[in-house]
Amino acid sequence: MVVDVPKPFVDLVIAGVSAELTFGDTLKEFRYRDVHHGEADEITFTLVDRHGKWRGSWGFDEGTEISGTMGYAGPRELRVPCGRYAVGETEIRGDSGGDLVVVHAQAAFTSKELRTERSDAYEKMSLAAVISRGADRHGLTVQGDIPDLSFERLSQDKQSDLAFWTRLAEDWGCYFSIKGDTLVFTDRKTLEEARPVRTFDLQNGAPVLNYRLSKSTHKLYPKAEARYLNPKTKKMVTATAQDPRVSSGDTLKIEEPAETGAHAERLCQARLARANDNLGTGKITMVGDPLMLAGQVIELGNTFGRYAGRWLVVTANHQLSASGYTTSIDIKLI
Repeated sequence: MVVDVPKPFVDLVIAGVSAELTFGDTLKEFRYRDVHHGEADEITFTLVDRHGKWRGSWGFDEGTEISGTMGYAGPRELRVPCGRYAVGETEIRGDSGGDLVVVHAQAAFTSKELRTERSDAYEKMSLAAVISRGADRHGLTVQGDIPDLSFERLSQDKQSDLAFWTRLAEDWGCYFSIKGDTLVFTDRKTLEEARPVRTFDLQNGAPVLNYRLSKSTHKLYPKAEARYLNPKTKKMVTATAQDPRVSSGDTLKIEEPAETGAHAERLCQARLARANDNLGTGKITMVGDPLMLAGQVIELGNTFGRYAGRWLVVTANHQLSASGYTTSIDIKLI
């Protein structure tokens, strides 16, 4: 009986033209790094350049746009888009056997001004309205569960919109990323309470190839406390938050402006969650899974013992070549 083994493939469109690259011929390796918060997705691919075409007129200019689709070919074909990118760096290596060209590209944003520093003030607006106003400026569609918070004033002082949105997400307990033309800004709690997309166990036939997991309470906090004297009302704004996963340690002190007690409480919860992000961390490498993406929740089954539980995929790294396809995920305990 002949078993049909799915073959990994990548379709790249370079400057609007299908490159028609194949593994084992021109395309040596393709890597896709998918990130769920605060960073841009990336792709890197290596080309075999036996005749020097790619170091000559076929070479890549900085900013060249590339889009891609990856997955498995064959009767059970599975195709997953991996976004649109702009070339940021190229390198070449060579010896008597020929050249290798390595291309690094980062996610290409619809607006070229997302990284441009700007100053702005948002008066009497909700968090959702602040995010939407910036998204409209760049032609982005907003997606996600944004907390119901309103502010007398939020200031953006010489920050790019990317940096400003990242700061807002981290201050108010959210995750932020841009995927294509979509600005994803969502409550940490909503994402972390999502249903797991995969359950992994250590048993024969499982897709797990290797793993590394760690848990530590070193430099973590069981509690956060916020105190701030409101200069307008002359009243002390206070709040506390606790992380039941951490049994002992110092209290995280937060001395930052908060307009209301509800704001201070939310700030406490967000800062405590961020400070304790390293409670459990790990990396799992598995048989290539193009549907495994950053921002998903997975579950480690009982065979993982004290490491069993729910984990969030922080980054998903897909590596494809003629010799096979693997997916490595960086995860954190939630």
